[in-house]
Amino acid sequence: NKKRTFFSTLERIRTEFLISNYLLLMLSGRAKTCRNYQALSRKETFGRAQFHRRLQAPGADPSTAFASSLQRFIASESDMGAKILVLSSPTSPELKVLQQLPPGSEVVGVGRSLAELALSESQLADVDILAISGVGANAAKKADVQDVWPTLKGLKWIYSSSAGLENLLFPELIESPVLLTNAKGVYSNSLAEYALTACNWFAKDLPRLQRAKADRNWDPYEVEELRGKTMGVVGYGDIGQACARLARAFKMHVVGLRRRAELSEKEKQEGLVDAMYTPDQLTELMSQSDYVVMSTPYTPQTEKLVNAAAIAAMKPNAVFINVGRGKCVDEEALIEALKSRRIRGAGLDVFATEPLPAESELWGLDNVLMSPHCADRTKEFQIESLEFFVLNVRRWLAQEPLQNVVDKRAGY
Repeated sequence: NKKRTFFSTLERIRTEFLISNYLLLMLSGRAKTCRNYQALSRKETFGRAQFHRRLQAPGADPSTAFASSLQRFIASESDMGAKILVLSSPTSPELKVLQQLPPGSEVVGVGRSLAELALSESQLADVDILAISGVGANAAKKADVQDVWPTLKGLKWIYSSSAGLENLLFPELIESPVLLTNAKGVYSNSLAEYALTACNWFAKDLPRLQRAKADRNWDPYEVEELRGKTMGVVGYGDIGQACARLARAFKMHVVGLRRRAELSEKEKQEGLVDAMYTPDQLTELMSQSDYVVMSTPYTPQTEKLVNAAAIAAMKPNAVFINVGRGKCVDEEALIEALKSRRIRGAGLDVFATEPLPAESELWGLDNVLMSPHCADRTKEFQIESLEFFVLNVRRWLAQEPLQNVVDKRAGY
């Protein structure tokens, strides 16, 4: 009897709480459906059934079931919805992923300028979420964001399909309460594949194979293994960890560098790195690595992090690979080391100035593998970056913490 009385009281409190909260939602205009009490009652009946199922589950905790039921009712069952503006070319093929947005979400416009969007002031003012998408010619730029920024009076969250944000942040955004998230982690696999491709490019001396083929010259030569070599990862985040996993598959040793040297329990169990260094130990990492992979984001603190002294500490046969940001290395010092054969070579997907100027000496160096910042430009990532956004929209509607929230002042 006491148990029944307890549950009955708990359910009564729950029902009263739901009704009062729903009335508040209606008054604030956040309840898009269920405009009357009859509809509310139907939803409450469904919510009560969920509540009882949780109570009857083995080992159920009444307080947990109560809290879960309240959260689901208020966040999901009230159908708060979200108005989303997409800054991208309307022809971007990955936009089809937005068809997976949860019920109640509405894409109010797709375009790269106010003129292309052709929305009224009130429509723009009602936007909750700004999604910045697209690559290459389809990609929205900082100027596009700054163009629409003053019109988005009710904006709460910006999503960028890029991992790096140095080309997006501007003072008004940094100082605002608007949340900013990015696509960190989506690009990791393709960038790690590129890094290991660059390692093999030099280990197997693939340019020599190409020259021999062009000359119809049968010239067997000795090649190297990656097994047993050391990869130093400067910037041990999502990309760096993906590089470490592939390096381990090649039986390489891995050392990493980040702000925090301590390994988490999960990292210890994974066993990907043999040692972790902090930025003040950069030259130590550079001196013991056969392949240095740079995967840091660009911030004022990481500008020219790999400087002339760090490059001078590298082994004579070492290779420098950059899949992070070009401004994170002293490019002039790197060019001098490559020209003088002070180091073996470099694999570069990013540069201090992009597009790389025609007068750059990098174009003429035969010990450099170069790509035009496209190592992560796969069909998969373009789709997966928006799939990640859709999942985050679901979290936002459920009033759950968003993933990949950026520290706007830190820049990552």
